[in-house]
Amino acid sequence: MVRRIALLALPLASLALGACQVIGAPFSLGPSRLAAEACAGPAREYSGSVSGSFDTTVGAIRAVGSRSAVPAPWPDLPPGHAAVLCYIDGRMGKAPPAGQDGEGRESFDRAIVGVVDGDLQMIVAGYRDQLPVPTP
Repeated sequence: MVRRIALLALPLASLALGACQVIGAPFSLGPSRLAAEACAGPAREYSGSVSGSFDTTVGAIRAVGSRSAVPAPWPDLPPGHAAVLCYIDGRMGKAPPAGQDGEGRESFDRAIVGVVDGDLQMIVAGYRDQLPVPTP
């Protein structure tokens, strides 16, 4: 699996405000046993637990990350390609790391990860209160 964490370097404001508004949109998300299984790997990767797992499409995942500065994931795939959206709860370190003064930054506690054909990509990271798990 390929893991991409470049999005962690995005400004917190972009992560919190951009994702929060989009994630509440009425995407055709649906929970399933297969989605839960697909999210087990990302949960292990991030030493976290799955708080939500949904069958969806590449297009819906692109919409979740549409306000980020990082290019859309899986650019060669059509928007209707099957995908899984995972909400992973755990400690997600921020980038860049603490400054020279050693002052630490509070870690994120939720990541939204997309999985397509076994390839996982971080879509956004932030805080649980700003990245709620949608109710399908």
